[in-house]
Amino acid sequence: MGRRTALQVIGVGLGAAGLGIAGCSKGGGGSAPAPTTAAAPTTGACMDRVEVDETAKGLRRTLQYKEKSDFADKNCTLCAQFDAGKYGDCGGCKLFAGAVNPQGHCLSFAPKPAPGAAPAAPGAPAAPAAPAPGATKGG
Repeated sequence: MGRRTALQVIGVGLGAAGLGIAGCSKGGGGSAPAPTTAAAPTTGACMDRVEVDETAKGLRRTLQYKEKSDFADKNCTLCAQFDAGKYGDCGGCKLFAGAVNPQGHCLSFAPKPAPGAAPAAPGAPAAPAAPAPGATKGG
């Protein structure tokens, strides 16, 4: 494995840990399905659209990329890593080479920032979460 690939895999693992991927579940979390912005490919699987090397294939397996997401609110069109239209009706991913299905999913899903939200500075600590309504201090 090359240095670049090793750094990508390590970065993806650290990013996934920071995003709380372990909190994802297939059970109904009460959230409504989010709208998508890209149409699903009409012909063929996106994974087969572009020839990729073994390193990219391995990274796809490691990240458990699937052409169809099991989560209504977590698909490639809603991910910050998604590059829409890179391969026609298929998009691309910033983490690995080749085409991805807009309705796909992998372990490195990172929600796009809300429109108008200022991006956090690299290395800056995350802002503390707001308390839940009705929550009180002490107790």
